[in-house]
Amino acid sequence: MWLFFFIFVYIETFLYIIIYKSIIMSVGNLKTYGGKGTDFPWQLKMLLGQECACDNLSEINTNTSNVDSLLNQILTAIQNGADYEASLVIDANDVTWLEVRIYNPDTGTFDPPVYFQAGSNVPGTPVAPITYVNPNSYLATLVTNTTSVQRTPNFIRVTGSGSIAVQTYSVSVANVGTGNGTVLGSTIKPGETLNFDAGSLNNFYTTGTFTYDGTGTELIIIYNS
Repeated sequence: MWLFFFIFVYIETFLYIIIYKSIIMSVGNLKTYGGKGTDFPWQLKMLLGQECACDNLSEINTNTSNVDSLLNQILTAIQNGADYEASLVIDANDVTWLEVRIYNPDTGTFDPPVYFQAGSNVPGTPVAPITYVNPNSYLATLVTNTTSVQRTPNFIRVTGSGSIAVQTYSVSVANVGTGNGTVLGSTIKPGETLNFDAGSLNNFYTTGTFTYDGTGTELIIIYNS
């Protein structure tokens, strides 16, 4: 009889230990929080995650309008990744526009083009007819305009009238005489110096732009051609 009693107590104690450890593994052993031998941190994160999901689902249920706005934003973001074509065009008033066409996967074609002026995100309507800009031509022009070109310096003294008969990139005129002279139809007084520069690397003044008259005085003209 005593033997059966001890066996019963042993089995009961064993079951108690198993159940107790199972409870500890589920709710966490507060004495060893975060330590090895307990899954409390993982269990806690899972429970907090479920709580967060429930809270968000409840918020979606009670704030349908906000959810619609969010879904529209997501849709817009997805559409922003759609295939498109963009081209520069010039209308009849010599205004440059950006033409954008969005590909429609449902129809397998591009939607009608939308036009924007430079620096604007508001659609507009160019004046027909429009001309498409060849980007290769613009690139070639850009390369040409940024490529250094050798210039020729020129120096002349004049006591009469005339004009610079070549294309020029910069011009300086000094009146070194005692009387008034004329440059571009305006008076240049004794001791005055005028400087002109076409600006950008390959900008220039056309042939005959600079007229002068050094009668009664002496002009020194320096220019790059």
